Amino acid sequence: MTAVLPLQQTHGYVEIATEDPGFSSLPVSESTPVPKTSRGFLHFVVESNAFQMSIGTVILINAAVIGLETDHPDFWIWPILEDTFMAIFICELLLRMWTYGFDEFLNTHSSEFHWNVFDFAVVAFGATERALALASSLTAESQPSHGAGKAWFIAMLMRTFRLLRILRIFRMLHVLKQLHLLAGGLLDALASMFWMMVLCGLLVYVCAIVLTRLLGRAVEADPLAPFKKQYFGSMSATMLTLFQVMAYPDMEKFKVLYNSDPVLKCFFVVLIAFGAFTVVSILTGVVSESMLERGKARQEERQSEREHRLSLFVKQSRKVLQEHDGNGKGFLARTNFIACKEDILKICHEQCVDIRSRDLDALFDLVDYDDCGTIEIEEVLYGMVQLSSDVRPMTIMELRRIVVRGLHGVNQHVASLETRMQQMDQCLREVHTAVCAGGPSHAPAAAAAAAAAAAA
Repeated sequence: MTAVLPLQQTHGYVEIATEDPGFSSLPVSESTPVPKTSRGFLHFVVESNAFQMSIGTVILINAAVIGLETDHPDFWIWPILEDTFMAIFICELLLRMWTYGFDEFLNTHSSEFHWNVFDFAVVAFGATERALALASSLTAESQPSHGAGKAWFIAMLMRTFRLLRILRIFRMLHVLKQLHLLAGGLLDALASMFWMMVLCGLLVYVCAIVLTRLLGRAVEADPLAPFKKQYFGSMSATMLTLFQVMAYPDMEKFKVLYNSDPVLKCFFVVLIAFGAFTVVSILTGVVSESMLERGKARQEERQSEREHRLSLFVKQSRKVLQEHDGNGKGFLARTNFIACKEDILKICHEQCVDIRSRDLDALFDLVDYDDCGTIEIEEVLYGMVQLSSDVRPMTIMELRRIVVRGLHGVNQHVASLETRMQQMDQCLREVHTAVCAGGPSHAPAAAAAAAAAAAA
Protein backbone atom coordinates (compact mmCIF):
# COMPACT_ATOMS: atom_id res chain seq x y z
CA MET A 1 0.00 0.00 0.00
CA THR A 2 1.50 3.33 -1.06
CA ALA A 3 1.76 5.99 1.58
CA VAL A 4 1.97 9.69 0.88
CA LEU A 5 3.58 12.61 2.59
CA PRO A 6 0.78 14.72 4.08
CA LEU A 7 0.56 18.03 2.24
CA GLN A 8 -1.84 20.92 2.38
CA GLN A 9 -4.74 20.86 -0.03
CA THR A 10 -3.88 24.36 -1.32
CA HIS A 11 -0.68 23.16 -2.98
CA GLY A 12 -0.52 23.23 -6.74
CA TYR A 13 1.58 20.08 -6.95
CA VAL A 14 1.09 16.38 -6.41
CA GLU A 15 1.79 14.51 -3.18
CA ILE A 16 5.03 12.74 -2.45
CA ALA A 17 4.71 9.01 -3.12
CA THR A 18 6.74 6.56 -1.13
CA GLU A 19 6.77 2.85 -0.37
CA ASP A 20 7.21 3.28 3.38
CA PRO A 21 3.88 2.30 5.01
CA GLY A 22 4.54 4.44 8.08
CA PHE A 23 5.65 7.48 6.15
CA SER A 24 2.37 9.35 6.24
CA SER A 25 1.54 8.35 9.80
CA LEU A 26 4.54 10.12 11.30
CA PRO A 27 3.57 13.41 12.96
CA VAL A 28 5.23 16.53 11.70
CA SER A 29 6.40 17.68 15.12
CA GLU A 30 7.84 14.32 16.11
CA SER A 31 11.51 14.60 16.83
CA THR A 32 13.69 11.95 15.29
CA PRO A 33 17.17 11.32 16.62
CA VAL A 34 19.65 12.50 14.05
CA PRO A 35 22.58 10.14 13.60
CA LYS A 36 26.02 11.55 14.09
CA THR A 37 27.85 12.79 11.05
CA SER A 38 30.71 10.36 11.59
CA ARG A 39 28.30 7.42 11.71
CA GLY A 40 26.60 8.56 8.52
CA PHE A 41 29.92 8.95 6.73
CA LEU A 42 31.17 5.57 7.96
CA HIS A 43 27.91 3.95 6.83
CA PHE A 44 28.42 5.46 3.38
CA VAL A 45 32.03 4.19 3.29
CA VAL A 46 31.21 0.66 4.50
CA GLU A 47 28.36 0.29 2.00
CA SER A 48 30.36 1.68 -0.93
CA ASN A 49 31.47 -0.59 -3.76
CA ALA A 50 35.08 0.56 -3.41
CA PHE A 51 35.26 -0.62 0.21
CA GLN A 52 33.62 -3.95 -0.62
CA MET A 53 35.97 -4.57 -3.55
CA SER A 54 38.99 -3.62 -1.44
CA ILE A 55 38.11 -6.16 1.25
CA GLY A 56 37.37 -8.73 -1.45
CA THR A 57 40.81 -8.14 -2.97
CA VAL A 58 42.47 -8.61 0.43
CA ILE A 59 40.58 -11.90 0.90
CA LEU A 60 41.67 -13.10 -2.56
CA ILE A 61 45.30 -12.25 -1.81
CA ASN A 62 45.03 -14.01 1.56
CA ALA A 63 43.60 -17.10 -0.14
CA ALA A 64 46.53 -17.10 -2.61
CA VAL A 65 48.99 -16.74 0.27
CA ILE A 66 47.40 -19.68 2.12
CA GLY A 67 47.80 -21.83 -1.00
CA LEU A 68 51.41 -20.81 -1.49
CA GLU A 69 52.14 -21.34 2.21
CA THR A 70 50.83 -24.89 1.90
CA ASP A 71 53.51 -25.70 -0.71
CA HIS A 72 56.31 -23.59 0.81
CA PRO A 73 55.67 -23.47 4.58
CA ASP A 74 59.16 -22.25 5.58
CA PHE A 75 59.23 -19.00 3.63
CA TRP A 76 60.11 -16.08 5.93
CA ILE A 77 57.48 -13.62 4.68
CA TRP A 78 54.40 -15.69 5.59
CA PRO A 79 54.17 -14.57 9.27
CA ILE A 80 54.45 -10.90 8.25
CA LEU A 81 51.72 -11.25 5.64
CA GLU A 82 49.53 -13.18 8.06
CA ASP A 83 49.84 -10.45 10.71
CA THR A 84 49.02 -7.83 8.05
CA PHE A 85 45.92 -9.68 6.90
CA MET A 86 44.84 -10.23 10.48
CA ALA A 87 45.18 -6.53 11.27
CA ILE A 88 43.14 -5.57 8.18
CA PHE A 89 40.36 -8.01 9.05
CA ILE A 90 40.21 -6.85 12.66
CA CYS A 91 40.01 -3.19 11.60
CA GLU A 92 37.31 -4.01 9.05
CA LEU A 93 35.27 -5.90 11.65
CA LEU A 94 35.61 -3.13 14.26
CA LEU A 95 34.67 -0.53 11.65
CA ARG A 96 31.47 -2.39 10.78
CA MET A 97 30.59 -2.92 14.43
CA TRP A 98 31.10 0.79 15.16
CA THR A 99 29.12 1.83 12.07
CA TYR A 100 26.07 -0.36 12.66
CA GLY A 101 26.32 -0.59 16.44
CA PHE A 102 26.99 -3.77 18.37
CA ASP A 103 23.28 -4.46 18.97
CA GLU A 104 22.42 -4.09 15.27
CA PHE A 105 25.52 -6.07 14.23
CA LEU A 106 24.35 -9.07 16.28
CA ASN A 107 20.63 -8.52 15.75
CA THR A 108 19.07 -11.96 15.28
CA HIS A 109 16.29 -10.49 13.13
CA SER A 110 18.71 -8.97 10.65
CA SER A 111 19.26 -10.66 7.29
CA GLU A 112 23.03 -10.26 7.80
CA PHE A 113 23.09 -11.88 11.25
CA HIS A 114 24.53 -15.24 10.15
CA TRP A 115 27.21 -13.61 8.02
CA ASN A 116 28.13 -11.24 10.83
CA VAL A 117 28.52 -14.14 13.25
CA PHE A 118 30.60 -16.00 10.67
CA ASP A 119 32.90 -13.01 10.12
CA PHE A 120 33.24 -12.50 13.86
CA ALA A 121 34.09 -16.19 14.39
CA VAL A 122 36.69 -16.22 11.60
CA VAL A 123 38.44 -13.12 12.95
CA ALA A 124 38.24 -14.51 16.49
CA PHE A 125 39.85 -17.78 15.35
CA GLY A 126 42.67 -15.83 13.70
CA ALA A 127 43.25 -13.68 16.78
CA THR A 128 43.22 -16.79 18.99
CA GLU A 129 45.75 -18.50 16.73
CA ARG A 130 48.03 -15.48 16.94
CA ALA A 131 47.64 -15.33 20.73
CA LEU A 132 48.52 -19.03 20.97
CA ALA A 133 51.60 -18.45 18.83
CA LEU A 134 52.77 -15.72 21.21
CA ALA A 135 52.00 -17.91 24.23
CA SER A 136 53.97 -20.79 22.69
CA SER A 137 57.02 -18.62 22.07
CA LEU A 138 56.88 -17.20 25.60
CA THR A 139 56.52 -20.70 27.08
CA ALA A 140 59.51 -21.96 25.11
CA GLU A 141 61.66 -19.04 26.28
CA SER A 142 60.67 -19.15 29.97
CA GLN A 143 60.50 -22.95 30.44
CA PRO A 144 62.65 -24.62 27.81
CA SER A 145 62.75 -27.99 29.60
CA HIS A 146 59.60 -28.13 31.75
CA GLY A 147 57.03 -26.81 29.30
CA ALA A 148 57.15 -29.60 26.73
CA GLY A 149 53.63 -30.89 27.45
CA LYS A 150 52.09 -27.44 27.50
CA ALA A 151 53.95 -26.47 24.32
CA TRP A 152 52.67 -29.60 22.57
CA PHE A 153 49.07 -28.77 23.54
CA ILE A 154 49.45 -25.18 22.36
CA ALA A 155 50.98 -26.41 19.10
CA MET A 156 48.00 -28.69 18.49
CA LEU A 157 45.60 -25.79 19.12
CA MET A 158 47.63 -23.59 16.81
CA ARG A 159 47.51 -26.20 14.07
CA THR A 160 43.75 -26.46 14.45
CA PHE A 161 43.17 -22.70 14.32
CA ARG A 162 45.61 -22.38 11.43
CA LEU A 163 43.48 -24.82 9.45
CA LEU A 164 40.44 -22.70 10.29
CA ARG A 165 42.05 -19.84 8.39
CA ILE A 166 40.69 -21.51 5.27
CA LEU A 167 37.26 -20.24 6.33
CA ARG A 168 38.39 -16.74 5.40
CA ILE A 169 38.01 -17.71 1.76
CA PHE A 170 34.29 -18.19 2.30
CA ARG A 171 34.04 -14.52 3.32
CA MET A 172 34.13 -13.82 -0.41
CA LEU A 173 30.54 -15.01 -0.47
CA HIS A 174 29.62 -12.15 1.86
CA VAL A 175 31.78 -9.41 0.40
CA LEU A 176 31.08 -9.95 -3.32
CA LYS A 177 27.35 -9.55 -3.90
CA GLN A 178 27.31 -11.75 -7.00
CA LEU A 179 28.77 -14.69 -5.07
CA HIS A 180 26.43 -13.85 -2.20
CA LEU A 181 23.39 -14.15 -4.46
CA LEU A 182 24.71 -17.40 -5.93
CA ALA A 183 25.35 -18.92 -2.50
CA GLY A 184 21.98 -17.72 -1.23
CA GLY A 185 20.26 -19.23 -4.27
CA LEU A 186 21.97 -22.56 -3.67
CA LEU A 187 20.96 -22.54 -0.01
CA ASP A 188 17.36 -21.70 -0.87
CA ALA A 189 17.31 -24.48 -3.47
CA LEU A 190 18.63 -27.14 -1.07
CA ALA A 191 15.13 -28.30 -0.12
CA SER A 192 14.07 -28.75 -3.75
CA MET A 193 17.39 -30.42 -4.56
CA PHE A 194 16.93 -32.79 -1.65
CA TRP A 195 13.50 -33.92 -2.85
CA MET A 196 14.86 -34.26 -6.37
CA MET A 197 17.61 -36.52 -5.01
CA VAL A 198 14.96 -38.54 -3.15
CA LEU A 199 13.04 -38.97 -6.41
CA CYS A 200 16.17 -40.08 -8.25
CA GLY A 201 17.03 -42.48 -5.39
CA LEU A 202 13.60 -44.07 -5.53
CA LEU A 203 13.88 -44.45 -9.30
CA VAL A 204 17.33 -46.04 -9.02
CA TYR A 205 16.12 -48.31 -6.22
CA VAL A 206 13.12 -49.60 -8.19
CA CYS A 207 15.22 -50.12 -11.34
CA ALA A 208 17.89 -51.89 -9.28
CA ILE A 209 15.34 -54.37 -7.96
CA VAL A 210 14.14 -55.19 -11.47
CA LEU A 211 17.62 -55.46 -13.01
CA THR A 212 19.03 -57.52 -10.14
CA ARG A 213 16.23 -60.08 -10.51
CA LEU A 214 16.41 -60.18 -14.29
CA LEU A 215 20.17 -59.96 -14.92
CA GLY A 216 21.88 -60.73 -11.63
CA ARG A 217 20.42 -64.27 -11.35
CA ALA A 218 22.20 -65.57 -14.45
CA VAL A 219 22.79 -69.32 -14.81
CA GLU A 220 26.30 -70.73 -14.83
CA ALA A 221 26.02 -71.80 -18.47
CA ASP A 222 25.48 -68.19 -19.56
CA PRO A 223 28.75 -66.83 -21.04
CA LEU A 224 27.88 -63.36 -19.69
CA ALA A 225 27.24 -64.63 -16.16
CA PRO A 226 30.47 -63.16 -14.64
CA PHE A 227 29.78 -59.77 -16.25
CA LYS A 228 26.19 -59.74 -15.08
CA LYS A 229 27.12 -60.72 -11.54
CA GLN A 230 29.84 -58.05 -11.43
CA TYR A 231 27.48 -55.20 -12.30
CA PHE A 232 24.04 -56.56 -11.40
CA GLY A 233 24.73 -59.32 -8.91
CA SER A 234 23.41 -57.48 -5.83
CA MET A 235 21.30 -54.46 -4.98
CA SER A 236 24.31 -52.35 -4.01
CA ALA A 237 26.22 -53.28 -7.19
CA THR A 238 23.20 -52.60 -9.39
CA MET A 239 22.46 -49.22 -7.76
CA LEU A 240 26.13 -48.20 -8.14
CA THR A 241 26.03 -49.26 -11.81
CA LEU A 242 22.88 -47.25 -12.48
CA PHE A 243 24.33 -44.22 -10.71
CA GLN A 244 27.45 -44.43 -12.85
CA VAL A 245 25.33 -44.67 -16.00
CA MET A 246 23.33 -41.58 -14.96
CA ALA A 247 26.41 -39.59 -13.94
CA TYR A 248 28.62 -40.63 -16.87
CA PRO A 249 26.51 -41.92 -19.76
CA ASP A 250 28.48 -44.73 -21.43
CA MET A 251 26.35 -47.42 -23.07
CA GLU A 252 29.28 -49.01 -24.86
CA LYS A 253 30.21 -50.99 -21.75
CA PHE A 254 26.81 -52.73 -21.71
CA LYS A 255 26.57 -53.27 -25.44
CA VAL A 256 26.98 -57.02 -25.00
CA LEU A 257 23.81 -57.04 -22.88
CA TYR A 258 21.38 -54.99 -24.94
CA ASN A 259 22.47 -56.12 -28.42
CA SER A 260 20.12 -59.06 -28.21
CA ASP A 261 17.52 -57.35 -26.00
CA PRO A 262 15.81 -54.25 -27.46
CA VAL A 263 13.80 -53.74 -24.26
CA LEU A 264 17.01 -53.40 -22.23
CA LYS A 265 18.37 -51.00 -24.82
CA CYS A 266 15.28 -48.78 -24.48
CA PHE A 267 15.63 -48.95 -20.72
CA PHE A 268 19.21 -47.60 -20.79
CA VAL A 269 18.26 -44.86 -23.25
CA VAL A 270 15.40 -43.68 -21.04
CA LEU A 271 17.54 -43.90 -17.90
CA ILE A 272 20.34 -41.86 -19.44
CA ALA A 273 17.89 -39.30 -20.85
CA PHE A 274 16.30 -38.86 -17.44
CA GLY A 275 19.44 -38.95 -15.33
CA ALA A 276 21.90 -37.08 -17.51
CA PHE A 277 19.62 -34.45 -19.02
CA THR A 278 16.28 -34.13 -17.26
CA VAL A 279 17.62 -34.10 -13.70
CA VAL A 280 20.37 -31.62 -14.54
CA SER A 281 17.88 -29.33 -16.29
CA ILE A 282 15.48 -29.45 -13.34
CA LEU A 283 18.24 -28.70 -10.83
CA THR A 284 19.50 -25.82 -12.97
CA GLY A 285 15.99 -24.38 -13.15
CA VAL A 286 15.49 -24.71 -9.40
CA VAL A 287 18.78 -22.96 -8.60
CA SER A 288 18.12 -20.21 -11.17
CA GLU A 289 14.66 -19.56 -9.76
CA SER A 290 16.06 -19.35 -6.24
CA MET A 291 18.73 -16.89 -7.37
CA LEU A 292 16.13 -14.71 -9.10
CA GLU A 293 13.95 -14.71 -5.99
CA ARG A 294 16.95 -13.84 -3.81
CA GLY A 295 17.91 -10.99 -6.15
CA LYS A 296 14.35 -9.66 -6.15
CA ALA A 297 14.22 -9.84 -2.36
CA ARG A 298 17.53 -7.98 -2.20
CA GLN A 299 16.20 -5.21 -4.44
CA GLU A 300 13.05 -4.89 -2.36
CA GLU A 301 15.14 -4.71 0.81
CA ARG A 302 17.29 -1.95 -0.65
CA GLN A 303 14.21 -0.07 -1.80
CA SER A 304 12.70 -0.35 1.67
CA GLU A 305 15.91 0.93 3.27
CA ARG A 306 16.06 3.81 0.82
CA GLU A 307 12.43 4.76 1.51
CA HIS A 308 13.08 4.64 5.24
CA ARG A 309 16.11 6.94 4.90
CA LEU A 310 14.03 9.24 2.70
CA SER A 311 11.30 9.42 5.34
CA LEU A 312 13.87 10.34 7.99
CA PHE A 313 15.35 12.92 5.62
CA VAL A 314 11.95 14.56 5.08
CA LYS A 315 11.12 14.63 8.80
CA GLN A 316 14.48 16.11 9.79
CA SER A 317 14.43 18.62 6.92
CA ARG A 318 10.89 19.72 7.81
CA LYS A 319 11.99 20.31 11.40
CA VAL A 320 14.96 22.44 10.27
CA LEU A 321 12.82 24.46 7.86
CA GLN A 322 10.15 25.05 10.49
CA GLU A 323 12.80 26.32 12.93
CA HIS A 324 13.73 29.01 10.39
CA ASP A 325 10.08 29.95 9.81
CA GLY A 326 9.82 33.15 11.83
CA ASN A 327 6.04 33.62 11.82
CA GLY A 328 5.16 29.91 11.90
CA LYS A 329 2.88 30.08 8.84
CA GLY A 330 4.80 27.50 6.81
CA PHE A 331 6.57 29.95 4.46
CA LEU A 332 10.25 30.73 3.98
CA ALA A 333 11.91 33.79 2.50
CA ARG A 334 15.07 33.46 0.44
CA THR A 335 17.26 34.72 3.29
CA ASN A 336 15.82 32.14 5.70
CA PHE A 337 16.25 29.40 3.14
CA ILE A 338 19.91 30.32 2.60
CA ALA A 339 20.44 30.36 6.37
CA CYS A 340 19.22 26.78 6.79
CA LYS A 341 20.84 25.41 3.62
CA GLU A 342 23.95 24.12 5.41
CA ASP A 343 21.79 22.17 7.88
CA ILE A 344 19.83 20.65 4.99
CA LEU A 345 23.05 19.62 3.24
CA LYS A 346 24.29 18.02 6.46
CA ILE A 347 21.09 15.98 6.70
CA CYS A 348 21.49 14.98 3.03
CA HIS A 349 25.00 13.72 3.81
CA GLU A 350 23.84 11.79 6.87
CA GLN A 351 20.94 10.08 5.08
CA CYS A 352 22.92 9.46 1.84
CA VAL A 353 20.61 11.71 -0.21
CA ASP A 354 22.24 12.98 -3.39
CA ILE A 355 21.44 16.72 -3.25
CA ARG A 356 24.11 19.38 -3.76
CA SER A 357 24.25 23.05 -2.78
CA ARG A 358 23.59 24.29 -6.30
CA ASP A 359 20.60 21.96 -6.52
CA LEU A 360 19.04 23.72 -3.52
CA ASP A 361 19.74 27.13 -5.06
CA ALA A 362 18.03 26.09 -8.29
CA LEU A 363 15.21 24.46 -6.34
CA PHE A 364 14.19 27.75 -4.73
CA ASP A 365 13.86 29.43 -8.12
CA LEU A 366 11.92 26.48 -9.53
CA VAL A 367 9.49 26.32 -6.62
CA ASP A 368 9.00 30.10 -6.45
CA TYR A 369 6.46 30.08 -9.27
CA ASP A 370 5.29 33.71 -8.91
CA ASP A 371 8.79 35.18 -8.20
CA CYS A 372 7.65 36.64 -4.90
CA GLY A 373 10.78 35.54 -3.00
CA THR A 374 8.77 33.35 -0.61
CA ILE A 375 8.05 29.62 -0.85
CA GLU A 376 6.08 27.08 1.15
CA ILE A 377 7.96 24.57 3.30
CA GLU A 378 6.01 21.66 1.88
CA GLU A 379 6.83 22.80 -1.65
CA VAL A 380 10.54 22.70 -0.76
CA LEU A 381 10.18 19.21 0.73
CA TYR A 382 8.36 17.99 -2.35
CA GLY A 383 11.07 19.42 -4.59
CA MET A 384 13.89 17.85 -2.56
CA VAL A 385 12.20 14.45 -2.64
CA GLN A 386 11.84 14.69 -6.41
CA LEU A 387 15.50 15.72 -6.77
CA SER A 388 16.69 12.74 -4.73
CA SER A 389 14.41 10.22 -6.45
CA ASP A 390 15.10 8.27 -9.58
CA VAL A 391 12.96 8.77 -12.65
CA ARG A 392 10.08 6.39 -12.03
CA PRO A 393 6.98 5.69 -14.11
CA MET A 394 4.96 7.28 -11.30
CA THR A 395 7.05 10.47 -11.58
CA ILE A 396 6.40 10.63 -15.32
CA MET A 397 2.69 10.13 -14.72
CA GLU A 398 2.70 12.89 -12.09
CA LEU A 399 4.43 15.25 -14.52
CA ARG A 400 1.94 14.31 -17.23
CA ARG A 401 -0.92 14.97 -14.79
CA ILE A 402 0.42 18.45 -14.01
CA VAL A 403 0.88 19.28 -17.70
CA VAL A 404 -2.55 17.95 -18.68
CA ARG A 405 -4.26 19.86 -15.87
CA GLY A 406 -2.44 23.01 -16.90
CA LEU A 407 -3.42 22.59 -20.53
CA HIS A 408 -7.00 21.88 -19.49
CA GLY A 409 -7.09 25.12 -17.49
CA VAL A 410 -5.65 27.08 -20.40
CA ASN A 411 -8.21 25.59 -22.79
CA GLN A 412 -11.02 26.55 -20.43
CA HIS A 413 -9.78 30.16 -20.27
CA VAL A 414 -9.42 30.29 -24.05
CA ALA A 415 -12.96 28.96 -24.50
CA SER A 416 -14.27 31.54 -22.00
CA LEU A 417 -12.49 34.33 -23.88
CA GLU A 418 -13.91 33.15 -27.20
CA THR A 419 -17.42 33.16 -25.74
CA ARG A 420 -16.95 36.69 -24.40
CA MET A 421 -15.57 37.87 -27.73
CA GLN A 422 -18.61 36.47 -29.52
CA GLN A 423 -20.89 38.22 -27.04
CA MET A 424 -19.02 41.49 -27.54
CA ASP A 425 -19.26 41.11 -31.27
CA GLN A 426 -23.00 40.49 -31.02
CA CYS A 427 -23.42 43.54 -28.79
CA LEU A 428 -21.47 45.75 -31.17
CA ARG A 429 -23.64 44.60 -34.03
CA GLU A 430 -26.77 45.44 -32.04
CA VAL A 431 -25.39 48.89 -31.24
CA HIS A 432 -24.55 49.45 -34.88
CA THR A 433 -28.04 48.32 -35.95
CA ALA A 434 -29.71 50.56 -33.35
CA VAL A 435 -27.67 53.57 -34.38
CA CYS A 436 -28.44 53.03 -38.03
CA ALA A 437 -32.18 52.54 -37.38
CA GLY A 438 -32.93 55.26 -34.80
CA GLY A 439 -30.32 57.83 -35.47
CA PRO A 440 -27.77 59.36 -33.12
CA SER A 441 -30.36 60.02 -30.41
CA HIS A 442 -30.72 56.29 -29.72
CA ALA A 443 -26.98 55.58 -29.59
CA PRO A 444 -26.49 56.13 -25.79
CA ALA A 445 -29.40 53.85 -24.89
CA ALA A 446 -28.20 51.14 -27.28
CA ALA A 447 -24.67 51.37 -25.96
CA ALA A 448 -25.88 51.05 -22.35
CA ALA A 449 -27.95 47.98 -23.26
CA ALA A 450 -24.98 46.43 -25.05
CA ALA A 451 -22.73 47.09 -22.05
CA ALA A 452 -25.25 45.45 -19.70
CA ALA A 453 -25.49 42.43 -21.96
CA ALA A 454 -21.71 42.13 -22.17
CA ALA A 455 -21.37 42.33 -18.37
CA ALA A 456 -23.98 39.60 -17.98
